[in-house]
Amino acid sequence: MSLNTFAAIVWVLAGLVIALGVALYLVWRELRSMRIRDGAARSVADALRDGRDEEAVRELLSYLESAHGRLEALSQHARALDQAVERINERAQVHLQRVGILRFDAADDVSGKLSCALCVLDAHNNGFLITTLYDLNRSRTFVRAVREAKTDRELLPEEADALKSAMAQPIVRPARHARPAPEQPPEPEPEPEAVEAAADAADGTDDA
Repeated sequence: MSLNTFAAIVWVLAGLVIALGVALYLVWRELRSMRIRDGAARSVADALRDGRDEEAVRELLSYLESAHGRLEALSQHARALDQAVERINERAQVHLQRVGILRFDAADDVSGKLSCALCVLDAHNNGFLITTLYDLNRSRTFVRAVREAKTDRELLPEEADALKSAMAQPIVRPARHARPAPEQPPEPEPEPEAVEAAADAADGTDDA
């Protein structure tokens, strides 16, 4: 074996040792910065500090497997939460959430606005309308069902205004629980040299 060949082998081995040392140091520093407190991480850090590289690699692989299991459990938990939020959003649409109320005088000889119309709706304009009419002789109360902003009987002007006031209230919007999809990195454009080489190859094929 010549001297140059032996020197080349020594340089290659030295480069491999240095690269392995740098990689192990980076892993050890990352573990320290993350401050992971479980036994597997401490075992990896201790093995790296004591120079037991093979044991450190085994411990690191074991830790990564357990971390993968925990990530899978978290993913399942997140999917269950998404389903729960979806059910809550569906129920929220039928909750009574919008209110319109109007006080007025039901007769000319009565003042103080002792009569009132109360309308309560859900997100689909379904609900009920309660009207109380007060005069000097008696007080009457009516309850009407509201379906898609309509009733089975003609409304008083004050009742219609209470219905419009309820419909003007904001609707409870569904919670934004869906996680956005990760953006795909743009495809790299081909190098000009590669394009020219492909064109030359195609020309050579045509000539043949």
